[in-house]
Amino acid sequence: MMIQAVAHRGYPKKYPENTMSSFLKAVELGFTHLELDVHLSKDGIPVVIHDHTLDRMTNGTGRVVDYTASELQSLKMKQDEHIPTLEEVLRALKGKIQLNIELKQMGNYYPQLEERVFDLIEQFDMLNQVFITSFDFDALEKIRQRSGDVRIGLITFGCSKAILDWSIEMGATFLSIHHAFVTEHYINKCKELGIQLMAWTINEASIMKKFQEYPSVWVCTDELESFIDVLELSSSL
Repeated sequence: MMIQAVAHRGYPKKYPENTMSSFLKAVELGFTHLELDVHLSKDGIPVVIHDHTLDRMTNGTGRVVDYTASELQSLKMKQDEHIPTLEEVLRALKGKIQLNIELKQMGNYYPQLEERVFDLIEQFDMLNQVFITSFDFDALEKIRQRSGDVRIGLITFGCSKAILDWSIEMGATFLSIHHAFVTEHYINKCKELGIQLMAWTINEASIMKKFQEYPSVWVCTDELESFIDVLELSSSL
């Protein structure tokens, strides 16, 4: 059974987030989409990790940007995992699952992040398997300048007419909103505009059930098996 939802950082409730074991479990469970986070190493290599610092997920300390990719991959994580490069992830998941690549850009913190990520997507011929998201407007505009075909979308807590107007102007086909601020008005507006709406990050079964009333909205979750349980219960009623 294919699960129409977004596995947030893979399956972080059972495996270290943003690692290959976490990603492959999401594929095994049948999720259609996977969200992952990308930073840039000191030597300009896109690496997959959520935080700008290493302390929470590895035995290292300090900023991601202060380490080379080789140094980052030598750090220890739980369950014998390591920080993967984006190249490693794309190679392993090509043809297996749709990828939501979130650029962890802040202003010009990583000057070449957008270019390096897009180069890899082109290298692996995965334009149709990837959509690129960010909280950073400028990062998405840089991606759009590289290609009119790549799917892009803003991540935001709430929504507004200005955000929808920007999305239309940029040809964005995706919008990610914190689930608490997803309203029926914006669900309908996004459907009207042809923008795919995602609600993040939903880990409570009661909220998952609520969003079953809005099948056009993708649910982003850490609780993959709980989401499957909710789907199965809903389909049995």
